[in-house]
Amino acid sequence: MRMLYSSKIKTYMFHKYLIIILALTISCNSNSKPTETKQEGITVLGDGTKVEDAVERIPERVEDAVESREEPAETNETSDHSEDIFQPTPFIAKILDQLGVQPKQVYEEFVVQKVMPYDTSSTIVVIPTVASQEYDWEVFTLNSYVLVVDSETAKIKQQFYEKESWYSDAIELREIGIDTANYMVAEGKRAFGVTLYYIGASRPNPMNSKTLSLFIQEENTLVQILDEFEIHSFWGEWDVQCTGEFTKVDKILIMDTNPYNGFYDIKVRVETKNIESFEKGEDDCDEKETTQTSKQLLRYYDSYQLYSRTYVLEETASCGLEIKLTGDQYHLKTSKREHTGTYKIQDGYITFKGLLADNPKREVQGSYSKDEIVIQNYGNAMNQFTVFEECSDQKYLRLVLED
Repeated sequence: MRMLYSSKIKTYMFHKYLIIILALTISCNSNSKPTETKQEGITVLGDGTKVEDAVERIPERVEDAVESREEPAETNETSDHSEDIFQPTPFIAKILDQLGVQPKQVYEEFVVQKVMPYDTSSTIVVIPTVASQEYDWEVFTLNSYVLVVDSETAKIKQQFYEKESWYSDAIELREIGIDTANYMVAEGKRAFGVTLYYIGASRPNPMNSKTLSLFIQEENTLVQILDEFEIHSFWGEWDVQCTGEFTKVDKILIMDTNPYNGFYDIKVRVETKNIESFEKGEDDCDEKETTQTSKQLLRYYDSYQLYSRTYVLEETASCGLEIKLTGDQYHLKTSKREHTGTYKIQDGYITFKGLLADNPKREVQGSYSKDEIVIQNYGNAMNQFTVFEECSDQKYLRLVLED
């Protein structure tokens, strides 16, 4: 009996220990990763899911992810790209809400604002939004919002919008600014400016430029009266070491008091520097610089344009000579030729740069006044020359300002 009782005790203890071991084993397996087995070359997870099935479901999941970016589903999870989304200040956020623009649409780097120095209750704000982008932001197009808002409440007073107005590619848009100089364009009307700065990517052919657009406030809207007028430019070509030629042009706008179509003329003072760099010795470079000044005139038509003057022959001639002066550029046309370049007026004479007479080959000149240009077309036996052979029926080409 004692041996039978002892045997029962051992059997009971064995079963007890077996139950404990099984419980521990189940507990450990529930916290471990599914085991993998191989079945005819297909990996099978411990829960029976085939990796092959999981791979087949990936395209569907990607498609769902794309759709959720366009129309985000409600979720408590934080997006992996949340740091890339523009986080506007409360002031800018109020403006975006009025425009119906989402922060992710905004090109954050170029958002600028400035309180009007002549009306501190108003603030100028420029907000570019992305129209398109390519090649990982190497090429992009922006829509432009230019606004005047209440400095305290951010309520929009006037706005200007243009679709796909600013473009950046090999010539990179680097900076957007606000210019509040005293652009008094008419009695009681002061304009403000928006500037764009561009820079080229080529080292052998460097370039940069800056443009100015002017806006005026009209009731509930902003009106653009000058569209990206180039006020600075620099370009050239060099060997990336020392030798090269460069040109730099800077323009200063001076408000006039002469009205035309209700707006004052704008005088433009142009300074052009030609720079030649060259080697000096073995390890040194030097440069030679020449400077010229000229004038342009911006006049208001439907917007500010460079003022043009067209001169036509006073007497009819077979060659049909016509000269158009726009800013510091000329455009000359006859029945047999057409030429464009810059001109220079000095001591009562106008010189057409780069325009050569037929015989001998020298730059064409003529006497100049505001109302007429006179060119002697050919000489005599003592001084033989011909400027325009197609105009040989007239010795003096008298061109008068066209009304």
